[in-house]
Amino acid sequence: MISKPVIVTALFDIGRERWDSFSASYHTYLWWLKNTLSLDANFVIYTDNRFYYDILEIRKEFDPTMTKSKVIKCTLEHLPAYLKYNKRMEILMYSNKFKEKINFLVPEMTKPLYNTITFNKLFFIKDAKDHNYFNSDLYIWVDAGGLREDIKNFKGITWPNLTILNKKIPKDKISLFTHHSDFFIDNKESHAMSQMRYIQGGSLFCPPELIDNFCDNFNNTVRKCLDNSYIGSDEKIFDILYVNNKNLYNLIKSNWRGYFDIFK
Repeated sequence: MISKPVIVTALFDIGRERWDSFSASYHTYLWWLKNTLSLDANFVIYTDNRFYYDILEIRKEFDPTMTKSKVIKCTLEHLPAYLKYNKRMEILMYSNKFKEKINFLVPEMTKPLYNTITFNKLFFIKDAKDHNYFNSDLYIWVDAGGLREDIKNFKGITWPNLTILNKKIPKDKISLFTHHSDFFIDNKESHAMSQMRYIQGGSLFCPPELIDNFCDNFNNTVRKCLDNSYIGSDEKIFDILYVNNKNLYNLIKSNWRGYFDIFK
């Protein structure tokens, strides 16, 4: 029986507001994040110096005593994904050989830091687990920009609903949200470099005892992709992880950002 879930999220400055395309204002991201932080839940939030005090003030509005909140300040350059992948992705993604393969000028094909921060979500979860914040029995990743409707749809709601959670989330599998009940991949490189994706990276449900193996598998998969001179978004890595060993994962079919409504 799951009784103590915790939500893990993060917001870091990767220069997105200065991009020529696919840019986004961090004011907008903080507005979206406020929706998530208005939920009645335990939170572990990772951020850098730029957003630390803003996030503290936002969360104090909904958790004045901060008894349900941990805000962890760290630098982008010290994140595990940055140390493991960023330099290799820069070398690969800025190479002419890689650029010749690109069919879509999207961030995961052109912005190494974009991949770096999305690849770190499992390491954020692992850090929260290793520090045993809130003595949690389920770690739930939620993207900072995941909830984009009016705050009245989220403020004060106890989320996730424990009754629904215990019906849908097994303790022996990682739960992932997907557009399809099942899928296969013919060619992993072609899939990684395409715009086809099955698993949504916006939310993951992770029992604590499975997180270390999940991180190891993710890390090994990214390394194999880079060794073979291709890469894709975190969602493509999750797709590959799933087809490599389907027994490790519980797929929940949903629309984009449907995780909130399913567990409301």
